[in-house]
Amino acid sequence: MKIFIGSSNQGKIKEIQKIFCDQEIVAGSEVSEFFNRLDIEENGATFEENALIKARSFYEALEKNIGKNLSDLPDGTQKGKIGVMGDDCVVMSDDSGLCVEALGGAPGIYSARYANLAKGISGSASDSENIKHLIANLCEKGVCVSRAHFVATIALVGNIGGRRVEKVFRGELEGKVIDKPRGQNGFGYDPLFVPTGYECTLGEIEACEKNKISHRKKALQQARDFLERIKQA
Repeated sequence: MKIFIGSSNQGKIKEIQKIFCDQEIVAGSEVSEFFNRLDIEENGATFEENALIKARSFYEALEKNIGKNLSDLPDGTQKGKIGVMGDDCVVMSDDSGLCVEALGGAPGIYSARYANLAKGISGSASDSENIKHLIANLCEKGVCVSRAHFVATIALVGNIGGRRVEKVFRGELEGKVIDKPRGQNGFGYDPLFVPTGYECTLGEIEACEKNKISHRKKALQQARDFLERIKQA
């Protein structure tokens, strides 16, 4: 089975590759660039809706352009081909975020754009900008520590054994956020998040340990189990 990763976030791609290490993962720079150029509007009201929007859009674009040189596509800058999708092929897309109780569930589905939304700017902000904005909002409320949870949704769209597949899986990680970042590992809000049962942040945890407990691992494991079942059906 061939799995195309509908993401340009290298942190997410690495997590996916580790959990699906025995599968044919297609996630090179050309695929990431092609995905970025689709300029998909994430206008869903939930993580699940946004993950499906991305997966459907990416799969449909791949179907239309498979085998073409990426440099021949609109705004293309890289050489090479997207490749052959094959009979058993799915697109995997992720939508994830942090929900902080003291902030009414924010940043939620806007986690990647959190700092830019406050400035009226479209698109994702940098991790450091989002972290600073979150800390500032906590300070405004006089909060140093708040209960919080991470959410990850994984959407699969494709064809397996001649059957159309559309499925979404959700994983959560409970914990708390603090007002001072700690650690250099991970990405996103990891340096602010302390998982339940831990004293250290996700930014201080080694990748191998994080991948055992993360919200994304939980959703990805569900997706993996589903693909195994459907292949055997």
